[in-house]
Amino acid sequence: MPDYQWKLTIVERNLLLSNWVKLIPEAQEQMLWEADSLIENVPLLDRHRLLISLETLQEHTESNLQQQIQQILSHRLNTNIRESLELSLQKANLLFI
Repeated sequence: MPDYQWKLTIVERNLLLSNWVKLIPEAQEQMLWEADSLIENVPLLDRHRLLISLETLQEHTESNLQQQIQQILSHRLNTNIRESLELSLQKANLLFI
């Protein structure tokens, strides 16, 4: 089991809407911070699940946390798009070699 897996499990569980609404605002903020740091270090599939969870929660949070979620999403989605494009270009270049 990878080192990050235990933290990913806890964060994903807390990002479920049914659990999210039970967290105090400080714990919600901590989960956002943890999710943001995890997104940098997990495989693509796990990263996508976290981003989808955050997107789902956006409508169910206080306005200051909505802004924080939006910042995470916009930064991470741009990074994911860039990585996907770079990977596609690398594959295309390999085809022409």
